[in-house]
Amino acid sequence: MTVSKHPEQDIASVPQARPPAGDGNTDLADALKRAYCSLATGNTSELAPLYSEDVYFEDPSHGIQGKAALLERFQHLYSKVDSCNFKFHQTLDTGGEIFLAWTMILRQRGPKSGEVIRVEGASFLKVRNNCIYYHRDYFDLGAFVYENVPMLGSIIKRIKQRLAS
Repeated sequence: MTVSKHPEQDIASVPQARPPAGDGNTDLADALKRAYCSLATGNTSELAPLYSEDVYFEDPSHGIQGKAALLERFQHLYSKVDSCNFKFHQTLDTGGEIFLAWTMILRQRGPKSGEVIRVEGASFLKVRNNCIYYHRDYFDLGAFVYENVPMLGSIIKRIKQRLAS
């Protein structure tokens, strides 16, 4: 098992994405981290070679089957943000599985344009033939979505404050 810690490693500091060189999942994990820096512009071309055609992606809001559907979803989501950066805190590689702990920092477009949203999360990936065939993201959907909705966000934040006291 390979373990690499990257305290507050900004994805922008990782070199340009390229398809894995075949030296194992560590190359795949590094290529995936590099590719995520291009998503804010809606560019999914660097992700395409990293996923299998039959990939299944799941996060707290939905599940998607197939590479074409996944890339289309990413293009749609990231076209709605001004910027999106990832900081990767830890990478665990067991050979057939990869775990990434991360913080996503994004600035959205629209009424709350410029407002920074930070989401702590983790990705669990399963690998076959040096391609990702299963990708599961874990994060607090409330912090990401509900707390950023006018009125509802302030109510949720008050509830969290009461629970913490």
